[in-house]
Amino acid sequence: LALYHSVGDYWTGCGHFHGRYFTGVTSDCGSLRCKTSASHMHKTARNCGCLSVVTEDRRVQNLYRTRHPDCIRPSR
Repeated sequence: LALYHSVGDYWTGCGHFHGRYFTGVTSDCGSLRCKTSASHMHKTARNCGCLSVVTEDRRVQNLYRTRHPDCIRPSR
């Protein structure tokens, strides 16, 4: 499991998160059977079958109480 920290904007009207940037801070699970871990046991194998799990820890910088512009339907 690789955990990447990102900072962005959150719109409560639609639940849209727009990441502005990654902080560069990452966390590693240290598992031997995780493809994204530095301790992965099959580093040289091309098709090892281990799962690649990447998650994102989102930090809200700006909170908007409206909908994201991409989520607003144009009026007819």
